[in-house]
Amino acid sequence: MIEIRDLVSSDLPALLDLCTRALPLDTFSLPLLRARVLDEPEHQPHLQLAAWDKGQLVGVMLAGVRGGADETSAAIRLFAVEPAARRQGVATRLLRELERILQRDGHRRLTVAQQAPVYFWPGVDVRYTPAICFLEANGYERSAEAINMEVDLARRDWDTTEAEARLSTQGYEIRRLRDTDRESFGAWMCEAWNPTWVYEALESLKNDPVTTWVALRDGAYRAFASYDCTAFPGGFGPTGTDPSLRGQGIGTVLFHRCMQDMRALGYAKCEVCWTGPVAFYAKAADAWISRVFWSMQKDLV
Repeated sequence: MIEIRDLVSSDLPALLDLCTRALPLDTFSLPLLRARVLDEPEHQPHLQLAAWDKGQLVGVMLAGVRGGADETSAAIRLFAVEPAARRQGVATRLLRELERILQRDGHRRLTVAQQAPVYFWPGVDVRYTPAICFLEANGYERSAEAINMEVDLARRDWDTTEAEARLSTQGYEIRRLRDTDRESFGAWMCEAWNPTWVYEALESLKNDPVTTWVALRDGAYRAFASYDCTAFPGGFGPTGTDPSLRGQGIGTVLFHRCMQDMRALGYAKCEVCWTGPVAFYAKAADAWISRVFWSMQKDLV
């Protein structure tokens, strides 16, 4: 008899074991799951569904909502089923219950993955083929695609001395973000970039060392680059340069500064998350496309 109930804090060790077995393309930890499941800013306990069979966690479907200007959006943030318990209706029961709750709460559409700034993936990794087949069989359609790129940190030394000297002659200062920058940097981010990037970049101030590098000129922020403030440790992004200043190598310097840091911290590779300009990272870091994600969605009414 399968029992479905809300996931609670004491279930995290069981959730870690389940994710490790069911989602082998990804790496999980208790701190990561706590941050992404229980401590995320718009936590909705009644949307965190867990399926138990004789005291064993055999499936989860963890959803969340994000407030928007016009309406809230709902998304499945993580779902997994114990490999030995697949094709027994566990995922179907979880999905039906989640859709019922969301319809009751007034949601009209359900998306799979995304939910930045606190999220696991920008979509379903296409290599999790059974998950895609399950979703399609239940009426979900592909709505968008995203990619991650991988950087081998041992391939370069990431030295920026010459480039920084050149930028210095143009009046630029390259340095690590400081906690004393919080107010001014936050104000610039709110004016220049989207709310998701604002949240993620400010989260980097919690890290030691701070995991954002900035370029300033005439005392004003002109560009930034952050790492270790997205889905998983070892992830790069967000990053942005004032549109009028692109093409001068500022973003490349900040990116390489982050790569220096990550190698010094012991990372063997970097994952550029939710990549936009593929050609930029291929040129700046010999990066290659490593993951492809499909975002999927379904109308609930």
